[in-house]
Amino acid sequence: MSRYAGGYAVACGLASTGNEGNADRVVEESKRALMMERFPPILGLQDARPAAGLRDLRAALRFGLARLLPQRCHLCGDGQHAAVCAPCADTLARIGPDACPRCQLPSVGGQVCGRCIRKPPAWGRLAACWSYGFPLERVLMAAKYHAGFPVLAWAAGVAAALRPAFAATRLTLLPVPLAPQRQAERGYNQALEIARVLLRDDRWRQDRLALDAMIRLRETSSQQTLAWAARRANVRGAFAATRSLSGQAVLLVDDVLTTGATLNELARAALRAGAASVDALVLARVSPPARRIRVTPFDRAAA
Repeated sequence: MSRYAGGYAVACGLASTGNEGNADRVVEESKRALMMERFPPILGLQDARPAAGLRDLRAALRFGLARLLPQRCHLCGDGQHAAVCAPCADTLARIGPDACPRCQLPSVGGQVCGRCIRKPPAWGRLAACWSYGFPLERVLMAAKYHAGFPVLAWAAGVAAALRPAFAATRLTLLPVPLAPQRQAERGYNQALEIARVLLRDDRWRQDRLALDAMIRLRETSSQQTLAWAARRANVRGAFAATRSLSGQAVLLVDDVLTTGATLNELARAALRAGAASVDALVLARVSPPARRIRVTPFDRAAA
């Protein structure tokens, strides 16, 4: 049964019970699902932003359809039951055991790198699945901005295997919060969706979600629009705890780490709230731009 046919059957059931409004919405979402099947988000299909009153309903419906109905690989288009098929997943650049345990950038023998020794981040340990780059960046961008719940579920399912990287017996998962306006515009928080998938995995059954423990105090400019040096100032003082985290082992959750400015500021806020430790988990880690080397006339390299 196709996505459209399955959704139409659901709509007929709703209409028969007098829920014509919901039935119309299910039909529209089913048509959308059919288009997403034929033209995956990787090809640039854009999601129109729904009206404010329908955002939560549509987000829930998209997530339900993604879980129940067949789909195509968002990279190659092959029909199967995962957002990214196994052959495509194998081509993505995984972060190996030789990465620095604090920043997940290349290091020597998996030891803490010189940069983290000189200027350690506020969190203790960082775990990431992939190195951020093409084609993974296209898939994660579709998930973040175009309600790609199947991609988030697939990627978080892979990230669930990283639980042994954290020593705490019980973790308090703290997704990076969005500002209220951005949350309302998008209709969902991708970091929260990742955390929810993690907690459904048996390896995370002893952990818990701190949904309301931290808020974003102000709307900040999108980090993607800023130079690396400006990102830290952009999020400085942007987070505050709503309750005590005394004695808890906190795990920050986000989709992508670029400079680490956002996670670093959130970790500082969690520590001020009394957290015993703060670690972080992201799906992908962006490699910093290569430093430019200036060569003097005497063949001496200077950064």
